Amino acid sequence: MSDAATLYSSIPCNFCQRVKIALSAKGVAFENVEIDLVRRPSWFRAKASGGTVPLFECDEGAFYGSAAVNEYIDERWPEPPLLPSAPAERVRARMFIDWWNHKGPTAPYEERLMNVRPEREKAVEERLSRALEECEERLAALDYAGGYWNGQSLSLVDAAAAPVFVRFAGLRHFHDFEIPESLGQVRAWHDALLEDPHVRATAPDESELLSMLTDYRVVLKKAADAGIEVPVSSAD
Repeated sequence: MSDAATLYSSIPCNFCQRVKIALSAKGVAFENVEIDLVRRPSWFRAKASGGTVPLFECDEGAFYGSAAVNEYIDERWPEPPLLPSAPAERVRARMFIDWWNHKGPTAPYEERLMNVRPEREKAVEERLSRALEECEERLAALDYAGGYWNGQSLSLVDAAAAPVFVRFAGLRHFHDFEIPESLGQVRAWHDALLEDPHVRATAPDESELLSMLTDYRVVLKKAADAGIEVPVSSAD
């Protein structure tokens, strides 16, 4: 069984960094192919994911959806494990990732980041604030005391959350937004993950990230001025 692998990804996409973090933690070498999400090439649209990133290809097939891909990576390359060994804890980890993706900060952060309509500013900021407040409550319920989600080592939960926290650089740059000091556990988790070596190794250069986000915001502004609604990705 060959370990040769290719990841099709895009720098602004937080879902792509999630897969890169898992591969980095496992020490798996891969070829990274950067995809322009504004002008997705036809050859890429013809691939298994239909043009979405991340798309992970290896000798066993082509896989997409960051949560599914990361579980595949964790099972194919077992060391170090990125999910707890106890079944109940594994379920709790999967439940937290599902919440983070579908009801947590993932969509509200991107809505806030990419909003170009002043009349929506208050509403999108309130949605993000509520999601972060709920994250604080969930961390408190887990008796989170700093460090990683499970307190011991990097997990798939951390791999899901870290890329969103990395891209909070865009919230600071475009909207002067910071995690409120009242959300001490969220801030502690944010700070711990940004110091993780696998997160740092896979994080985009901030100036390059901000430049690409600026370009996307220009495209979104043109679409908004033309009355075109561009949906925000909530989960891959």
